[in-house]
Amino acid sequence: MTVTAASLKARWAEFSPTPDAVVDAALAEAVRRTDARVFGDRTDDAVALRACHLLSTGAFGQSARLDVKGGDGTTTYLAELQRLTRERAGGGWAAGQGPTGLL
Repeated sequence: MTVTAASLKARWAEFSPTPDAVVDAALAEAVRRTDARVFGDRTDDAVALRACHLLSTGAFGQSARLDVKGGDGTTTYLAELQRLTRERAGGGWAAGQGPTGLL
């Protein structure tokens, strides 16, 4: 399944007022910045969370922005993406090693 503006807005209603073109642009950037080799079957989740973070830091998303305690600009969406990244990527990778072991 690929994340769409409609599916993102259905999951995170705070972005309902955001124009579809703005959501689509954030989704396109999120796809470019998300490595499917790391996230596997959770890639759509990672793309959606990254897109939400990008939207919440832009002008259209200021009303949806929820900062995590600390005021460092980390949104709740980015914090959740970081948790997902730790789940999927675990520890450090060595050269020649991927998420499923040696290449």
